[in-house]
Amino acid sequence: MERWAGKVAVVTGACGGIGAGICKELVRQGMIVCGFSRRTDLVEALRADLVGAPGQLNAVECDIRSEPSVLYAFNWIINTYGGVDLLINNAGVITKKLLLDDNNTRELRKIFETSLIGLVLCTKNALKSMVSRNFEGHIVNVNSIFGHTLNQTVPGLKPLNGSFAPAKFGVTALTAYLQQEIFYLNIKATMSSVSPGLTDTDFLAQPGSGNEIVKYMPRLKPEDVAEAVIYIITRPKHIWIEDIIIKPVGEFL
Repeated sequence: MERWAGKVAVVTGACGGIGAGICKELVRQGMIVCGFSRRTDLVEALRADLVGAPGQLNAVECDIRSEPSVLYAFNWIINTYGGVDLLINNAGVITKKLLLDDNNTRELRKIFETSLIGLVLCTKNALKSMVSRNFEGHIVNVNSIFGHTLNQTVPGLKPLNGSFAPAKFGVTALTAYLQQEIFYLNIKATMSSVSPGLTDTDFLAQPGSGNEIVKYMPRLKPEDVAEAVIYIITRPKHIWIEDIIIKPVGEFL
């Protein structure tokens, strides 16, 4: 992690779960971390676990679905620290409703605007910062195994993936396509993704989610995903890790 010591990272969806785990690990590795969230109080609370860590954690209020909010947050970072070196697109939303349910348009917009439009807005601004300083940065999209495959439905059971899978399939496509644009524009940056299986913080893994089958499955911890992110960004520059799929031993999704 020597290359990243003292560098600036943005983590979206930083207030809990995988995002919080990534924030804490990057701070422990000596990075200046700007955690994007609408709930800055929850990001600030993470500092209690980081006493004595060599890095720094900043809670930055940002709704990544809003372009003005994203621009304001990135401009604050540029004015304060000079720019962004690493972006972790982690923010995501899930709902109990099915795609075909009535009166779910608001939830659908929130899901897809967060997972897809928000990812593009943050990526665009991070790349501009990297290019302006000729820094070979890295972008890691937190995807999911549900962004690669759909499981066979069981008659009588609610589909496991719900609206989560379509959004994550979109993340898979965006990751591949944005890397093509990065190559085409000759931008010295790399885009990767990490696709975890069920984690302790997944809505899908919570009691009452309507997916009773998952309560019997093992789960990853947010720290496991954070370690995968560290692995991705610490490879030699001539190695590009396109995606890492990680599952807990025994998961059968």
